[in-house]
Amino acid sequence: MLYRLLIHPLSLLPLSFLYGLGAMAYFVLRFFLGYRKDVILANIERAFPKWTSQEKHKLLHASYRHLAKLIAEGIKNLSISEKQLLQKVSIDNTALFDSLYAKGKHVIILSSHLENWEFFITAQNALLPHRAFGIGKKIKKGQLDQQINARRERFGMQVIHAKNYREILDKEVQGEPLAILTLGDQSPAPDNAYWTSFFGHETAFAFGAEFMAHAYNMAVVYMVLKQDAEGGYTAHTELLCEDPKSMDYGEITAAYVTRLERDIIAEPQAWLWSHKRWKHPFPKDMDAFKREHREKFVKRFRN
Repeated sequence: MLYRLLIHPLSLLPLSFLYGLGAMAYFVLRFFLGYRKDVILANIERAFPKWTSQEKHKLLHASYRHLAKLIAEGIKNLSISEKQLLQKVSIDNTALFDSLYAKGKHVIILSSHLENWEFFITAQNALLPHRAFGIGKKIKKGQLDQQINARRERFGMQVIHAKNYREILDKEVQGEPLAILTLGDQSPAPDNAYWTSFFGHETAFAFGAEFMAHAYNMAVVYMVLKQDAEGGYTAHTELLCEDPKSMDYGEITAAYVTRLERDIIAEPQAWLWSHKRWKHPFPKDMDAFKREHREKFVKRFRN
């Protein structure tokens, strides 16, 4: 009912009108609800401890404006035409994917919650020669999850939930080359996390992309979305590795984290600061945890 009576009808409105609603949403989120204000400020404090209080609150203000814009564009994404969508999102280096496709290489696209990832999810199958897959977490409301994912998939993307991706990929990798999009800055399951420095703090990162790269011999491409002068988005890409077996344990994930931190620093207002990014407690014995994690990887992929 929520989707059919409210969300979908809103998505049929012009994006310019939805931006106006987004401006109203900004005031509600910022001044009436104070949506996750404590989380946002705590994350900003962790990332930029040397900033002044004025600088931190300026980013808080900008993060709410960014969130309101994402809401407007996320709603429009549910009904936008393929032609309109491809006017809103493009990719800078199609030659990279053409080359990997010609070699028969499956690809993992490691991206993040910088700018509007929803537009890219929906457009991916039209932008790349590879069959499009995306790995994500379920939305808590089951029927709403089905409705939204059906709209994400209408141009060829196939959304895979993180819990059952292996059984699907075991079959799909036997066919034409595929590209799997994953947002690597989400909080991972703590029992299989890769811990590394992020903004000067030990931080847990999902290890699934690196695991998949080795398990299925996939190339790994880093991707960051940046807003262009016309208000659309360009996906900037960089090959992290073509042969994962040539990379040491953790090297792919560490390379991703380095680039993610660099890109957040460059445009901090474009990241989703409302995520509870540092919510997991440290392992009781960090050194032992890291050593065991490495040993499991080596036993699986190097022996």
